[in-house]
Amino acid sequence: MPTKRSQLLNPFALVVYLLFGGLFLAGWLWFSQVSDRVLTRLNQQTGQLFIDKGIAFDPWQRTLAVNDVEIEEQGIQLSAERLSFVLNYRHWWGPWLGENIESLSAIELDSANITIDPDLIVFALPNWFQVLSVNSGSLSVTGIAQSLGFDQLTLTKEDGNRLKIQLYSHNAENWNFAGSYQVSEGLLSGELQLADLSLSTLAKAVPLNVLPALDNELLSNERLSGTMSAALSLSWDKRDGLILKGNAEGQSGQLLLSGELSGMAVEWLQWQLNNALFVANDPGQSTAELSVSGLDLRVPETVTGKVLRFPVQLQQTLPAVITSLSINDSRLELERGHSPWVFENVNGSLVAKPASKKGKEKAIWKYQANAELANVGNVQLSGQLSGSDNDFTFQLNNARLAGPLKQYSVFAGYAMQCTRFDLSYSSQKHAGQVDISDWKTKKISNAPPISSINLLKALITDTSGKAVVPFSIKPGKSDAPLPKRIYLAVGQRFMTIASEPFDYLSQSTGHVIKPELHHEAGKATLTELSLTNLEHLKKVLAQRPELTLLVDVNVSESQDGPELSRHELEEALQELYSATSSAEPSDAAPIPPKVRATLMEQMYLATRQHQKIPEVGAQSPEQRVQKAEQWLLKNWPKAPDQIGKLQKARFDYLKNEMDRVGIDSGRVELTLSSNSEQKESEPYSLITLH
Repeated sequence: MPTKRSQLLNPFALVVYLLFGGLFLAGWLWFSQVSDRVLTRLNQQTGQLFIDKGIAFDPWQRTLAVNDVEIEEQGIQLSAERLSFVLNYRHWWGPWLGENIESLSAIELDSANITIDPDLIVFALPNWFQVLSVNSGSLSVTGIAQSLGFDQLTLTKEDGNRLKIQLYSHNAENWNFAGSYQVSEGLLSGELQLADLSLSTLAKAVPLNVLPALDNELLSNERLSGTMSAALSLSWDKRDGLILKGNAEGQSGQLLLSGELSGMAVEWLQWQLNNALFVANDPGQSTAELSVSGLDLRVPETVTGKVLRFPVQLQQTLPAVITSLSINDSRLELERGHSPWVFENVNGSLVAKPASKKGKEKAIWKYQANAELANVGNVQLSGQLSGSDNDFTFQLNNARLAGPLKQYSVFAGYAMQCTRFDLSYSSQKHAGQVDISDWKTKKISNAPPISSINLLKALITDTSGKAVVPFSIKPGKSDAPLPKRIYLAVGQRFMTIASEPFDYLSQSTGHVIKPELHHEAGKATLTELSLTNLEHLKKVLAQRPELTLLVDVNVSESQDGPELSRHELEEALQELYSATSSAEPSDAAPIPPKVRATLMEQMYLATRQHQKIPEVGAQSPEQRVQKAEQWLLKNWPKAPDQIGKLQKARFDYLKNEMDRVGIDSGRVELTLSSNSEQKESEPYSLITLH
């Protein structure tokens, strides 16, 4: 049975219990509102609205975790799967009392996507911020199509004006950035390290004005392969934009082209980019020296015509930043029917001279290259580009007409396959020269043009033993490839030389020669012009050591006959004068004119006894003498061997004159012509080249 005391205590105990229970309930209710007070204060201080959904707060550890975060500041957009950080207060009871947050620490983002617009960004470091870590994510910059994936991003506040940045990616893309951002100056600077970064990923991130010839299809992994490693210094601000400096290199890779160049394939073993400077706001100031080794370029026949103009095409295809390109130990294959053009051991360079900043001058690219054209010979090419203009010279040394040049081995009715030669050509002069050193010729059946290839060879072979053939190409555009245009020009030159050998020799040696040696009518001697022609002929033969001559010694019945008759008439008059004159006989003594006229009339009358002297007054004495002389010359009896003796005299005379001039008798064959037609023409001996 309870006592009286216990009965008094029971109501008191009940009150106490109620009091403590109320306090506990109030405390529990007050404690449960800590998260709301923390969020309210956090929203007020940071300006970011964190809704209660998906938020977990640990008041003892002062750790706040938020799922599916989206934050947007001017120029910056951020989304993450999870955000967590520690809130730091002046007092331990700060969260419960809703005090101001002193700072945030251990800020971490997971799987974050960050987008930055450099032109809009306004950045200030809040007092409560110290360190931010992002575990995996991607970074996108306005103007760059490709986002950059990373594994770790750390931002550390070092003072009130400087933000230290460390960015790493070690999985699919191995790269990192270490630098800082000067908040007051808006300047980002640091070092960017790339290790085996995919070229397709990198190319997608480069502005289109830098890679104008590459489209999205070409930038796919199926079209572009290879990696890049680089060490670059980076700086960025609103005024100058992004600037990169440094060197880069890459190992083996491939590019498969499409569009107009569909079917082309480019492979390489190694490349280096030296002294690179990339200015995003002004690509014209960007520079880089690109060196490629082990390049292998295969070009299908459908686009070979375009690539034969490769300097212009290359200039248009190269990235804007490239100011020099060198190619070493490379290979180029151009498909052309059944016999491709294969250039091996290709080495060359392409160097740009910057255009005037005033825009008055075009950029000029100078290039040079050398290679071995398989089964043909060595090729050297040099020139310069200005806009769409291409001025160049090239040489083909110690080459032969074989392989891809086999189709160009037929000239003027002769197959010249395997003939060895040197070739040079200048596009500015539209002219070139072929030097043939070893002839391999075979006449084609029923072929027209040149009757003797040996004569052509002799005409163009100089003292060095090379047959020199200059040629020219008509200026202007043509659908025919340059090799074919040269082939046609050389063939035409062969025909011209063969058909006009004396004109060719006169032009090529500088000594004008004619095919005729003119004799004085009725005499063996040559005219003054023909004596000069003989002197020039000697000089031409000295420059063409394989050339020989055939000289047909000729007489002319129509021209030489009257002169021979005149000579015999003068001899007869001289004899008659000597017989009737009391003066001492002398061959040199001239007959006085009046005596000669009298003797001429007497000889005429004595020859034509039935004729009478015309009556005085009918004709003048001069007319009578002239008529008598004409009749005597026309009817003077010709000795049977008169013309033959003159021809033989000319033969002997020419032989002596050639010896006197210094023409090798072994290179000249003299013959007595039997051409009846020529005996009715002018008195000259005809030269034929052999």
